[in-house]
Amino acid sequence: METTGENLFQVKKERSYISCLVNGCSYGFRHLGMLLRYMWPSLVLSTVLPIPFVFFFAAQVDAILRKWIELGYLPNVTLKVMRRDVEKCANRSALKVLIYIIWLLVVFVFLSLPVLFGIGLWWGLIAFIVAWLLLLPLSFVVMQIGYSNITISACFKDGLKTAYRNYGKLFAFEFLSNLLIFIIALLGSIPCQIIFAAGLQAYRGMQIGDVLDLPVLFPLYVALSVFILEAVLLITILVFSFSRCLMWGSLVNEVPTEPKADI
Repeated sequence: METTGENLFQVKKERSYISCLVNGCSYGFRHLGMLLRYMWPSLVLSTVLPIPFVFFFAAQVDAILRKWIELGYLPNVTLKVMRRDVEKCANRSALKVLIYIIWLLVVFVFLSLPVLFGIGLWWGLIAFIVAWLLLLPLSFVVMQIGYSNITISACFKDGLKTAYRNYGKLFAFEFLSNLLIFIIALLGSIPCQIIFAAGLQAYRGMQIGDVLDLPVLFPLYVALSVFILEAVLLITILVFSFSRCLMWGSLVNEVPTEPKADI
């Protein structure tokens, strides 16, 4: 593990989207042990109670990535050492999470409305794809907010311009990264799927007169399966955040810098 500067990694460098994805994920996975020692408070709290502690998780991730951008390597840090860095970027990280929540809500509305009005599932999927494509440039805006020190207004104004100029590259990166995250989440949801299938089968049997024979600890099994899924998602997001940071670094030279931030 490179906790000193003997193996510097240049974040702000022109790279292909494949290179950003592969190098970022491999770097994050290679340092996962150290990252978990630093991230465990927010990981545990976000697993048990996602809201509001996901904001804490986002602030920790952004703080360590900013340190990576600044130093060119990941120092062997703890939350106590990084406390001021986490506090410094907490507001910008919170804004990132809020944008993601609004983004998800809008996309979900586009997906669900055609189904609710009886137009059909296929129209809902088409509306979902259209909404995702239209909102895609916001992904670079979110990167700008998390990793740069320019003002929030500049993050939106200049960030959107950069995103549209590099739309193809951004689309390919987001599509592949989201697809991989979905596959990993699908694998992490296997315990949930097993528990859900067992519960559904038991309740169907009860409807036709069978005795409900679920174990007494079944609610605990449900909670554990959900916690496993949440932990897998959070760790996956943590690892993939290094790829997002590299994608930002490959495009950031086109964006003007300003010394002060709104938030």
